Amino acid sequence: MELYKQTLRLESSLVTSLKGDTIWGHIAWGIAVHEGEQAITAFLEEAKRAPNLIVSSAFPAGYLCKPYPAPRKRTEMLSLTKYADIKKQKKQRYAVASEYLSGTTHPLMAGASKPESHTVKQPYFTSDTRMHNSIDRYSSTVMEGNLYTATELWASHSFFDMYILSSFSPERLTQLLTWAFENGYGADASIGKGKISLSGTLESVKPHTNSSRYMALAPFVVPDAAGITELCAELFLRTGKIGGAFASSLSPYKKTVLLYDEGAVFTSATPIQYIGALLQNVHTDPRICQAAFAPVIPITDSIA
Repeated sequence: MELYKQTLRLESSLVTSLKGDTIWGHIAWGIAVHEGEQAITAFLEEAKRAPNLIVSSAFPAGYLCKPYPAPRKRTEMLSLTKYADIKKQKKQRYAVASEYLSGTTHPLMAGASKPESHTVKQPYFTSDTRMHNSIDRYSSTVMEGNLYTATELWASHSFFDMYILSSFSPERLTQLLTWAFENGYGADASIGKGKISLSGTLESVKPHTNSSRYMALAPFVVPDAAGITELCAELFLRTGKIGGAFASSLSPYKKTVLLYDEGAVFTSATPIQYIGALLQNVHTDPRICQAAFAPVIPITDSIA
């Protein structure tokens, strides 16, 4: 499979973060809507055996997720300078993509060699909490005393890079990504949130190094007998939500699963291009699945 980069243009605020498993779900829905049930069934069955389309989370243009640091030996005392340096590193959420991959220079990154030298402030997103009224769907009136909050995410800049590992042609991938974002992305897309378009064309990218040490670019699970050791990662709970035609006739929520987050670093006994699996039995409807695989790139021990 070939690794590609696609730049996205964000044209509104977000309610749902740009995670790889959610983006993959939008691609699947695009296939279902445009090509029908037979096509999406074939796509999912192939993904269960050996996926031929795996996507990363989306990162600020010119950046990747920062590798999760390996545990270090504790010291009894730190100097003020060392302590300040550790705090500064913890605040950095992203690493410069060109340190890991070829073909990842972006105009926003011109002249920047490190995240802190870029004009974008960390964290890249700022959040804004807004109050909303609850609506009685039977009477179409506002429900008294039922205010709720929703958090919107606003990005400092409009361009994001995502990475696609696939055996599909670039033309097919462009079509699938266009379908994925044509009606918006994530929660509240129907009222203008998550408006995303493709910017430019797919670019083939390659890792700078060969190594048994890898970094994941999206949330994932570790399958049994995967040959993975020395895993350093953050975990989070994912309660996926279904949409489309299913949202009005079935329970909208999937079963909660535990995923390793993007930026996870691990050692593999064999060369790999991705890690994870398509999870089944996550809903009362057996057709519904949860993407839990990620493209991986080899990294050096000095970077990790």
